[in-house]
Amino acid sequence: MYDACKIDDGIYTGLTPLPSNPTVTMAYVPFQTDRKVYDAATALCNGTLFPVLNKPFTGGCCQ
Repeated sequence: MYDACKIDDGIYTGLTPLPSNPTVTMAYVPFQTDRKVYDAATALCNGTLFPVLNKPFTGGCCQ
């Protein structure tokens, strides 16, 4: 898997989020491919460095 990947400035390039031929019975955690990050103050306020992971809980009720 890592044979086709190169490290550029500490970041793997050439990775896809999931394997090219995934097995049905295996669990996979995709590689994070988004490189956008918050500045330190915004990240601290939001509880995450990555905007794509910023999923605020807005409350609500299940019916």
